[in-house]
Amino acid sequence: MMIEANSGHVALDQHLAFVIDDDTGVHTFVAATLAEHGIKAESFQTAKTALAAFDRVHPAIIFLDVALLQSDAIDVLAGLGKLNYRGIVHLFSGSRLALLEAVQRLGARNGVTLGPHLRKPIAREAIVEIVAAMGLRGPPIQPSPTGPAEPAR
Repeated sequence: MMIEANSGHVALDQHLAFVIDDDTGVHTFVAATLAEHGIKAESFQTAKTALAAFDRVHPAIIFLDVALLQSDAIDVLAGLGKLNYRGIVHLFSGSRLALLEAVQRLGARNGVTLGPHLRKPIAREAIVEIVAAMGLRGPPIQPSPTGPAEPAR
């Protein structure tokens, strides 16, 4: 289902999330948890591939690791600000809390809406709470037999 964001903005897909992390285990875990609640997850390992996907769709929610291969969350947040993204970004990391908070402040300066950050390992209950708070729950999605796909690089 697509709904219009604020006037002049791209519509958000309320049943789509992006998971941006270089750990495929995180992709699989987050995607499976979201699928239980009717949200499809697209997974990306780099800022470049994730930002390129915005040419075709804007997800309602993004789960973003602070440290990525070949880039970092700051690159993604700057790109989202330029794209005028109106969904919600949840940062996560196994790093120090101070780092998460600093990146969160940078995201806010770029005009990106940030939800509560998550600590690795991510608790399933934390994802479920985020979905419930956003009112995004839909019927469960059957997982793909091959798991989440990484877009070609």
